[in-house]
Amino acid sequence: MLLAIVPANTMTDVGSSQLRALIAQDWQPTLVVFAHGTPPPTQHFVEVAAIMLRRPTSDPQPLRIFRVSTNEGAEVLEEDFARLLKMAGGRRTYGYVIRDPLPPGESLAFDRHDPAVLERRSALADLGRTVALGEIFDVQTPGVHMSRDHQLLHNDAGTGRIRVLTGRDVRRSGVVAPPDEQTKWADVPKERRLRPGDLLVRSIDRGSDPDGLVVAEVQVEDLPAVAAHTVIVLRPNSSLRPHEIVLVKQFLRLPLAKTLATDGVGLHVRPSALRELPVPQPDETLSSALVDLNGAADRLNKWRTEAVSLVESALSEEPKAARARLLRSGRLLRMRAEAAALLDDHGHAVRTRYPHPVAYRWRWVEAEMSGEPSFQAYDAVLEAAEVLLAYTAIVAMVMARHAGFEVGAVRGIRDKFAGGSAGPTFADWAAVLTEVAGKKFQRLADDQPLVEVRHMLESSEMRDACARLAGYRNDRAHLRRGDLAMQLQDAHSKLQTLLAGADFLSDLRLVYLQDVRWDAFRKVATLRLQELMGDHSVVPSRLMEYPSNELEQGSLYIMDADSRLHLLRPFLIGKNCPTCTQWSTFHAELTPREGAVALKSLEHGHTMKDETLREPLRQVGLLPPA
Repeated sequence: MLLAIVPANTMTDVGSSQLRALIAQDWQPTLVVFAHGTPPPTQHFVEVAAIMLRRPTSDPQPLRIFRVSTNEGAEVLEEDFARLLKMAGGRRTYGYVIRDPLPPGESLAFDRHDPAVLERRSALADLGRTVALGEIFDVQTPGVHMSRDHQLLHNDAGTGRIRVLTGRDVRRSGVVAPPDEQTKWADVPKERRLRPGDLLVRSIDRGSDPDGLVVAEVQVEDLPAVAAHTVIVLRPNSSLRPHEIVLVKQFLRLPLAKTLATDGVGLHVRPSALRELPVPQPDETLSSALVDLNGAADRLNKWRTEAVSLVESALSEEPKAARARLLRSGRLLRMRAEAAALLDDHGHAVRTRYPHPVAYRWRWVEAEMSGEPSFQAYDAVLEAAEVLLAYTAIVAMVMARHAGFEVGAVRGIRDKFAGGSAGPTFADWAAVLTEVAGKKFQRLADDQPLVEVRHMLESSEMRDACARLAGYRNDRAHLRRGDLAMQLQDAHSKLQTLLAGADFLSDLRLVYLQDVRWDAFRKVATLRLQELMGDHSVVPSRLMEYPSNELEQGSLYIMDADSRLHLLRPFLIGKNCPTCTQWSTFHAELTPREGAVALKSLEHGHTMKDETLREPLRQVGLLPPA
């Protein structure tokens, strides 16, 4: 066994890889401890590594890597270190165990092999896919080296000279700093010059900076300019779309990006490391969301510009005319701002952006809650919760059919229907949602249609809220009464929790197909449909083209974020209610052994009968075979 204390970069830097490979010929590292401080008499901040080496054996031993934290007490560190030494694998707070042998010369940097970092790296694929940065950006050769090209540099902007951008000109705010007295100027060929849209990355980083890489995007007003060797220039490929560039730019600014690019050591960011850096690229669903976000940001910036311009132009007029102009022209801007502010009110978002049955029930809750505590308000809250679970469970059952997965909880509903005298309850809907949040459905790919619904009861907070409301619903049905005001307040709070967790419903639009016309030559269907989102069922229709004719006129569908349509019949149908004449959504409530299926409205609980649904219910497994 051999113990050594060496500079930390001996174990981490690329330049020391040959030394590490040479050591690996006769020795196997089994323990590395990184620590740093300012030992006397140097008073310089240094990082060292204590390394334990053993002779290689036929059965390689695990490697334990530990990093001493300056923010933790000695007793805690000693306990964590002692536990690490007893482990054959896994991770502690300040260290971890590597079971498999590393290649000779491999860097032993702590962050490079840290399971926590590797897990976060793997999680990037959840955004769509990951690619090496060098596949979508060209890493440009520096236009000017501040030492080797010193003869090209000047202190003033003479004829033909352009500005030289150094690392200090790349600001963390994402902009290029304006020129100052330290700015250098140079006369360089056009092919070395920067272009609009180039990303500039500061190549020298302060070790104490906890943030990510420092990145700025070159704007037209920053040109003409050339980059010095202290700046890495990333030029996006022409195939990249604007929102894809934005995602990469924002990722580079994360601490994870710097950790992956530098292994958490050193002050320099190497171009070769950036080329290999895994960066996320969005799938089509996320791309659509990013495009919408960029569009929203552009629109808000436009409104801001209009407001500033209005104030500036009005103040240049006579006071009386300026006042009238500000009031008149500013009215639309104020209305825009007020409408946007309403979206911060989650209740408004539910009323306007959630599917009609849920939004309609929430409107009744808000109306009843505006008065004194009452059983009418209590019933409105509990019924709204059940409708939310019922609607979401129906979406979950449609999702499961698409995936080819059986939902075991559906058997309970089928058994009730088969008996002919009972229908689904609050507990049945909750059971469906609990099951689709389980391990079996977590295996589904993220691009599986309607897969968002599996997250409804995924968190303990959502499950607890659901259980509390189920208890209140059960107590109410069995005439058990407590403190009305207290129970109403708690039930209302739990309903809000469920609604907040169901915000994915705003992206799954409930639509009613009024008309379907198929063009056999173009292989495209022209649809006339209504989007039933919000608390009102009287909504305008619109036209849409769709690449399939396997659609039912007069049926309800879910339209997902990719504008794909998913049939809801027979789980949910839309009809005019014979009791109140309002257009409503209905689900199967009772299936008597003889006669029509009894339906119940999600909006108001009215019932009706349907002679045509028995066989479709068998087809989807809600009734046993005949």
